[in-house]
Amino acid sequence: MMRKCLVTIPAFNAAKSLSALISQVKQLFSDFDVLIVDDGSVDESGKVAGSAGAIVLTHDCNRGKGEALKSGFAYAVAHDYDAVITLDADLQHDPTEIQNFLNACSDDRTILVGIRRRDKAMPFARKVSNSLTSFVSSIFCGVRILDSQSGYRLIPTAILKNITLSSSRFDLEPELLIKAARAGYDVKSVEISTIYNAGRSWINPPIDTIRFLIMLAKSLFW
Repeated sequence: MMRKCLVTIPAFNAAKSLSALISQVKQLFSDFDVLIVDDGSVDESGKVAGSAGAIVLTHDCNRGKGEALKSGFAYAVAHDYDAVITLDADLQHDPTEIQNFLNACSDDRTILVGIRRRDKAMPFARKVSNSLTSFVSSIFCGVRILDSQSGYRLIPTAILKNITLSSSRFDLEPELLIKAARAGYDVKSVEISTIYNAGRSWINPPIDTIRFLIMLAKSLFW
């Protein structure tokens, strides 16, 4: 088990969900710090997160989920955390399942990715984009990736120290997997719940799938 973990949550206009999410994480895992990266929200996301006891980093304008994650990763590395656990801010990830990641964590060379079942709870457009990106990511990684778009992950900072990430939005998540796998790190899966009725997702399947394909084209020159 990782001794010092930072629960990192990128947030954009998530004031309605952050208080409950942060409170639940801190109640379940009191030894872990919670970091909210407020990515240019125009609501009171940062204020709500601070009041709930989270560490808050603020972007002056909306830069994208990838940039928010990179800010969180940099904070984790700078403050000597052993691992980052990423969750989305919209209550689509059950904080109780953090324990599943901790149980599966056995070293600092493996990224653990939450896999959602592609059942009726997942919208059709998301099933299509998820299946496509996961299949193609598997080819580029050289290992089977079951859910490349999942934002629920455990990432050892030992890996983050050795990988340079360039994407700014949702394409950063598959980029991380591809670069980690090519660098010789392992990628494994942890089953998580499929929840889509809790809050708004900012992912745009057609546009973000195009960004993903552009990222893959760039990866040919890495």
